[in-house]
Amino acid sequence: MSIRPPTDSKHGAGTVASALIDALQKHVLDRITPALDAALGDVDDYLFDLSQKGDEELGLNSLREMRRSRAQIVQGFRARVTACFTSMSNRRAAAAGSVLDANLSLLSDQDLEQQLAVEQLATAALRSHGPAFEVASKRIAVLANDADLQRHENPLDPVFLASVLGNAMGELNVSDDLRIIVFKFFERELDSALGELYDRCNASMVGAGILPELQATAAVQPRRGPTAPQQPAAGQAQAEVPQQPTGMPQMGVPAGAYGGPQAPMQVSVADQAMFMSMLGQLQGWRAAMGTNFAPAQPTGPTLGTNDLLSILSLMQRDSAPILPDNSLDTVPGASIAGLLRKQMEQSARKLGVTNDNINLDGLDGDAVDLVALLFDVLLDGPQYDTRIRQKIGRMLVPCVKAAVKDRRMFLMKEHPARKLLNTVAEACEGNRGEEPQERELLNHVDHTIERLVSEFNEDVAIFETLEQELRGFMAQHRKRFELVERRTTEAQWGRERLDNARASAARDLETHRGDRKLPAVIEDFLSRHTAHHLVQVALRDGTESIRYDRALGAVDGMLAALDSASEGTWPDPVWALAEEGLKEILNSAGFTETAAQGALDALSETFARMAKGQTLPESDARIATQSIPLDPVAEAPKLEVVADNSHLDYDDAVLERVRELKVGDWLQLANADQTFAPAKVSWISPISSRLLLVNRRGIRVLVASTQELAAMVTLDKIRLREGNTAFDDAMHQMVNRLQSVNAAER
Repeated sequence: MSIRPPTDSKHGAGTVASALIDALQKHVLDRITPALDAALGDVDDYLFDLSQKGDEELGLNSLREMRRSRAQIVQGFRARVTACFTSMSNRRAAAAGSVLDANLSLLSDQDLEQQLAVEQLATAALRSHGPAFEVASKRIAVLANDADLQRHENPLDPVFLASVLGNAMGELNVSDDLRIIVFKFFERELDSALGELYDRCNASMVGAGILPELQATAAVQPRRGPTAPQQPAAGQAQAEVPQQPTGMPQMGVPAGAYGGPQAPMQVSVADQAMFMSMLGQLQGWRAAMGTNFAPAQPTGPTLGTNDLLSILSLMQRDSAPILPDNSLDTVPGASIAGLLRKQMEQSARKLGVTNDNINLDGLDGDAVDLVALLFDVLLDGPQYDTRIRQKIGRMLVPCVKAAVKDRRMFLMKEHPARKLLNTVAEACEGNRGEEPQERELLNHVDHTIERLVSEFNEDVAIFETLEQELRGFMAQHRKRFELVERRTTEAQWGRERLDNARASAARDLETHRGDRKLPAVIEDFLSRHTAHHLVQVALRDGTESIRYDRALGAVDGMLAALDSASEGTWPDPVWALAEEGLKEILNSAGFTETAAQGALDALSETFARMAKGQTLPESDARIATQSIPLDPVAEAPKLEVVADNSHLDYDDAVLERVRELKVGDWLQLANADQTFAPAKVSWISPISSRLLLVNRRGIRVLVASTQELAAMVTLDKIRLREGNTAFDDAMHQMVNRLQSVNAAER
């Protein structure tokens, strides 16, 4: 879906905006209502403890009052949140504002303590979630078509949520002291719920195209709530929430998940927008997968993160691979995501989970599905055969565990799990094991994956260690091929310069001779010896050099003598001046002093015969026999880019992408058997602008212009990468696939 800014569109009028508002309402109710219910449960326990200690002021009376009002408080809270979203959906922002101000205002003198409680709750919540709330508020203001959306009108604002709670209690017979206690416990539960709420809401709005370029400037990792509510001790200080690195959106993952301090990281706006877009499109993809994959109405308890990790650890220890055969090719509609879910259910049953479907919380479910989708895309295509797909597929479960522990894998390019997956993919892509070095590399990849599966528990350090070892091993192989690639580039550069010099010499000779009809002897002298000399001078000194001009001057002198002889005038004084320059040409062609003088005599005799009107010979041995080969550089066979096609068919957008390729970029080039192998842009000619492509062994596989490459893309002979690494490329393809699935469902 796509939603334009308020200057271009009125969001509330469309069904797309209404559906998005409904989705945001569901996010708020699904995450804040359980937090409120848990807070009220904690209040009940707190009051019961006080009654047991004989507290008369906050004892049994307050406990009875709380239990009598609890359901009504929750019901009133939900009703007011729903009313706010309904007003927004009906495009009655002004009316909604007045209603909220009248019904939800906490500014009266009688409710001063409640007002202070609201402000304290909002301050505490925004201390942890301020950056994510800021971008969410800007987006919902665009959705509401109200740039001045007030805090009491913003259903994502902690002030609004606290005000709604206060008004829900205001209609009941609840004492002021009890209200303050409810606010305090709600503050603690809200801190855990807001992180995931803002994640979901931002993802939904970004997926709808609302301000996707925004990012949180400085975020703090929210605490992930426990699977079962835990009552804080009375008066217990709020636990300090560690600072999250700059530019990181709320991922709902505890800082220090790997047992150490988190290093600063940089996350680009594009990467963050891509991740949010994937989250926004994920629910539609789940629906398209069918009810057996992701039930619309989950039954049974939700598995906690620790339980999920236990299931994944059991799968990791299991010797059965996720991809046992070519099942994805033989079973229509099969996917790695579906296979992963089935094996998770089987492993869960081994651990005593009796439900037919595994219910995961939002963040854990996203991690599982996103990694499965990543492998689905990564292993889809002809660049990997079945054996390689099985090899890389063994990394699926460890990567899922890494993502469950830390969702930054999808945002941080330097994440160890992401780097290891890229390195393994690089070692395997296009590697058919045809050479001893290739087989040696594949064996090392097997060893790396075996260690990962057997040694990885929950410490990401093993990814980094294995990646460095594999990268170091690949560096030894790469050194063998760097020299080959350098020689390939130098040979191509020499060939380009030779072709350019030949073209320049032929063009200049054609210009100077004009439309003259030359005798065979003169034609032979110009096309062989003179052309060769001009090429050599152009290669050594350039076409703007004095030597090059002097050679062309000698040609002009010879042609002037030819013109005089054609008119019956000979000898011509110009010939004497041209002879010195012609001697230099003959010396360059390998003539000795005596042989050069003989060649000049042959030319002079030709001119004399012309002046007398005599028949001219077809050749003269004094000129022809002294020539040397004109091409000292061996000519490589030319590659046919588009066979028998004089008109190149390509898309202009593809051509622009090809023109953006630079040295070091990789693409996929089709082989004769319709498989694809990686090809690297090794060099771009400064003369012809053609691109030299080499394989991983540094051997030349193609030289083509940007237009020819664009035509090969149209013919599916070349596939361009969306990213520089396998992970980046798969991420881009995931977004496209999710968008396609959601578009098909609409």
